[in-house]
Amino acid sequence: MRKMRTLTIILTLATLATFTSCDCVQNVTGTVIDEQTEQPIQNAHVQKENKENDQADTDDKGNFEIMSISGGIFGCPPMTIIVSKEGYESKTLEIDNAQHETIKLQKIE
Repeated sequence: MRKMRTLTIILTLATLATFTSCDCVQNVTGTVIDEQTEQPIQNAHVQKENKENDQADTDDKGNFEIMSISGGIFGCPPMTIIVSKEGYESKTLEIDNAQHETIKLQKIE
């Protein structure tokens, strides 16, 4: 009886340690373009929601890449990002891991 209880405790602790240490490397890429002209927007700011360190600015072709580590027991969760640029409406969206997304920003009139 004592061996069974000890084994149960060990298995429970091992399972908890495994699930709490599951990290997921999120990699999201995209292109930010003007909604009307469909031209790339340079220097748009892209940031993972609630993570100041996980951010990027778009290059001269409107491209960006954000890599982040997130907890994920059954695969990587989607990444919520905020895209902003002066003179444009900000946009918040959810992107699945390893996805390339084209994001259209609308000019403020």
